Amino acid sequence: MKYIKLFYAYIDRIINQYLIQISLALFIGVGSLLLLWPKVVNIVPAGKVAVIYRPLWGGVDMHEIFKEGVHFVFPWNTFTQYDARLQNQVLELEVLTSDLLKSKVKVVYQYEIDARTLPLLHKYIGPDYLHKVVEPQVISIIRSRVGSFSSDKAFTSDIQKVVREIAITSDRILVDNISPPGLESVKLVRISDVEITNISFPKEVEEAIEKKMVELAKADGYKYILEAARQEAQRKEIEAEGIRKFQDIVRPGLSDNYLRWRGVEATQSLATSNNSKIIIFGSGPTGLPLVLGDMDKTIIPPKVGKGN
Repeated sequence: MKYIKLFYAYIDRIINQYLIQISLALFIGVGSLLLLWPKVVNIVPAGKVAVIYRPLWGGVDMHEIFKEGVHFVFPWNTFTQYDARLQNQVLELEVLTSDLLKSKVKVVYQYEIDARTLPLLHKYIGPDYLHKVVEPQVISIIRSRVGSFSSDKAFTSDIQKVVREIAITSDRILVDNISPPGLESVKLVRISDVEITNISFPKEVEEAIEKKMVELAKADGYKYILEAARQEAQRKEIEAEGIRKFQDIVRPGLSDNYLRWRGVEATQSLATSNNSKIIIFGSGPTGLPLVLGDMDKTIIPPKVGKGN
C-alpha cells in the first residue's frame, strides 16, 4: 500500500512538473489521429474496387485489388477507388451528314472497367480514363459512322445498324489502342452498348425531310394498291375462264327434249306436294309448265273507304 501511494505521488509530481509538455503532446497526437484517420482507414463501398500506390515500395501494387469493406493502410500510401459497376454516359455532338447538313446527335453509351486489370488501368491511364481515352474514341467513331449517312437516311431504321457497329468498333478500338506496353489485347475498359436517342436538324430541313418521307410512303402505298388491283383482275380473268369452260362442257347436253323432260319431273314433284298450286302449261310443243304456289292461303283484299 505504501508503494502504491509513493507511485501516485510520483505520477502527480511528474504531471505537475511537465503539464504543459504533456498537454501539447496529447493535443498533437489527437490532432494527428484526426488528420490522418481518412488516410489510414479506407472504406470501399458496394460496387467499387480500389488499388494502392506505395511510393516507398515499388509504386502501384500490380497484384492486390481491394474489394468492398474496411482497409487500413499507411498514411503515406495513396488509396484510389474505381466504380466497377455498369455506367452510362450521355454525349451531345454536332455531326455533318454526307450531304453536308449539320445535325445534332444525342448518344448514350454504357461502359465498365475490368476489375481484373484495374492495376494496369491505374498505372498507365489513371482515374480520368473516361475523358482521356473512352470518350474521344466514341466521339470519333460516331462522327465517322453517322457522317456516312445522308440526312434522309438518318430517320430510317438503317441508323440502328450503325449503332451496333459503333458499339462493336468502339470496344475493339479500346482494346487495340489502350493496351499497356508489351501486352496485347488486354481489355481495360469495355463498351457494352451504344444508343442514338435523338437526331435533329434545323427546323426547315426537318420539315422538308418529313414531307419527302410522307411522299415516299404514299408512293409505296400506291404500289400495293396497283398490285392488289392487278391480282384482282387476274382473279376475275381466271374465274371467267372457268365459267366459259363450264358452259362449253354443259352446252351440248342442253337439248330441247332434255329441258322438257326436266320440266315434267319438276311438275310431278310439285303435284305430290300438300300445298295447293296452279300449273299453267305454255302453248306449243316446247311450252314448259309454270307453277304458282301457296294458293291455299286466303288473300284478304284491302279495304276501300267510301267516298263522300
